[in-house]
Formats: sequence, C-alpha cells, structure tokens
Amino acid sequence: MAKLQIGIVHLDFPDNPEEASKDYVTCLGTDRLFRYAGIPSEGIIGQILRPLGPGERITPGNFAANKVFVDLMQGVIASRGPQTKDLIADAQRLGRGTLYVIDRRTRAPEGPVRKILEQDIFGEFEVKKGRIVPGSYQPNHKHYILTEDGFFQLGQDLEEFLLEVLAAIPDPDEEAESHGLPN
Repeated sequence: MAKLQIGIVHLDFPDNPEEASKDYVTCLGTDRLFRYAGIPSEGIIGQILRPLGPGERITPGNFAANKVFVDLMQGVIASRGPQTKDLIADAQRLGRGTLYVIDRRTRAPEGPVRKILEQDIFGEFEVKKGRIVPGSYQPNHKHYILTEDGFFQLGQDLEEFLLEVLAAIPDPDEEAESHGLPN
C-alpha cells in the first residue's frame, strides 16, 4: 500500500453560483478524485477556511478538521490498532496499564520517558498481561489533526488500514445511483 498522501482539492459549484468555491484537504488518491464521482465526506480531512496566499502554508489558524474524517480515523485506530506490530510490541513491553497511541509527528524523542503534548496523543488502550484489551480504546478528543508541526502521522500499519477503509467507501454518486436518486 502507498503512504498516506495529503493534498488539497479545489471545488467550484457551478450549479449553485451563490456558493463560494472551497478548498478541502484530503488523503484520497488522485485516481479517485479524477473519477469525478463526488468525494465521500470520510475522505475529507478538513477545510481550508480562506484562500491561501502565494507560498502560504496551511496552519491551525486557517484550517478546520472534518469530524466525519476524525471519527473514521479514530474508529480505524480502535478496531485495527490492536493488530499493528508496533502496538502489539508496546503492549508486551508495558505488561499492564495504559498504552497511548502517539501521533508520529510529535517532536518528543523516542525513549522510556518523554513529554508528549496532549494534542499529539490519538487515544489510549488498556493493557493487561502484555495484551491490548479488546474494546478498550478511548479516543483523545484533544488530539489535533493539524498542529504547527504538520498534519497527523499514524504510522505505516494504521495508515494502510485507513487507506483500506477509505477505498471501501463508495463514491457519493455511485451511492446515490444505488438508492435510485438522481445525480
């Protein structure tokens, strides 16, 4: 599987001239975006709140996260996190207690004792006897999708799981057709 690619998609609404164009941040691949079959809301990481100037970066001040995407991502961590090599190994080392799922973008160095900002913790699992307790995941509602250090980074296994889940979501136009709705 490919690494999670984060990019911007610009949408105009010619059928509704009163609606301003919008810029969205997505992790959907260009092959899916160029099908012109709509963008599932789960594939939109968030919205850029105002037009960016030349060379201007996306920052927490001009970005709003999409709750639908955040909930999907947290669901992937909850359901697939216990299957990842890194979290299995961390749970075995911990033995018992709370296992935090750390955003890989954190500036905190690796090691047994490190200060991690709350905004860089996706959530936590309970660990007993060196194993992650099924159904124990608690998302951290103070995690930020975007900080001054950049967009979230799940790690290879969780990114692959997220991409699999996103790929299985039908395009909005495809879904409308299956329900007998006009495009």
